[in-house]
Amino acid sequence: MRRTFSASSFDANLPFRFEGKVHSIFSKALNIKIEQNELISIVAAEKLNGPNRILLQLPEDEDFFSFGIKKEARTVGTTQKISIDNGNFLISLREAKKWSPKIEIKGKTSSARVRDNLTFLSKSEERDNLFGSFLQKDFSTKQERNKKAPPITRGEPCFLTSFENNISQELRIRIQELTGSIKERDPSKISKKVKRLIGFGEGLTPSGDDFLVGLIVSLYFLNDSRFEHLSKKIKKVVELGKKRTTFLSEKFLEYACQGRFPETVLDLLETIFSGDSVGVKKAARRCLDFGATSGRDTLLGVVRGLDLIVQGPLFTDH
Repeated sequence: MRRTFSASSFDANLPFRFEGKVHSIFSKALNIKIEQNELISIVAAEKLNGPNRILLQLPEDEDFFSFGIKKEARTVGTTQKISIDNGNFLISLREAKKWSPKIEIKGKTSSARVRDNLTFLSKSEERDNLFGSFLQKDFSTKQERNKKAPPITRGEPCFLTSFENNISQELRIRIQELTGSIKERDPSKISKKVKRLIGFGEGLTPSGDDFLVGLIVSLYFLNDSRFEHLSKKIKKVVELGKKRTTFLSEKFLEYACQGRFPETVLDLLETIFSGDSVGVKKAARRCLDFGATSGRDTLLGVVRGLDLIVQGPLFTDH
């Protein structure tokens, strides 16, 4: 059965006139690998815009699985439309809006506001409302549960614990090792610990990669000269090591290093810096709703990055 949709928006940097194949299919996303070794994602509109994304308004009772699209299905794209499976799934681009990310943190921001918004995410009652039973799930393997993880360092902001206590023990260890090396300002250790996160985890976007995306985005928009070298260092290591992970995750890391981020993450960062608890809650929900664990791990990366610079000269309480 032939299905035709009109895209609501697409990334302004989207490559056109391409040929490729369906790489992977999820309920709310369909990924295409094109000949130029690029990724194009066709995503349900509620997931918002992002690098090389095309948004579709799907019927309430349908998802991408229900369309019968198979992996490796031939895909052809032009400036007017995208044809999948020899035209059995067509997407018109004629009325779609071009999306370009717009976020800018100007001047100085109140450190109290940032701390309040981050702390809000960790309050038990709001945490339960945001995450529901998700926080009760143990993502560790049996081997990891038998390995004792280091406790949260005394004196660290409490908003970190609500995320870190619900990721795998081994991932938590690796994250703490990286942030510890950053605080020590040890370049060789930073490189080593970043490498240990690349490709670490299961699935098409491993948790270690998602964390690094969140860390990179938090450093990218702060324009703090103290962390410029750190940001460049992390991105260099990621660029050199990205082939060690999956194709999807490789592209997401590549986008992050280019300064291209999903709209959900940009909205979260903007609300943490300039919004109130209502806005932060809404933005956090959208992040967490992306993928099985990708949103959570990216969110943790954002929080960790902000923790590193919240005392910096960018902030003022005057």
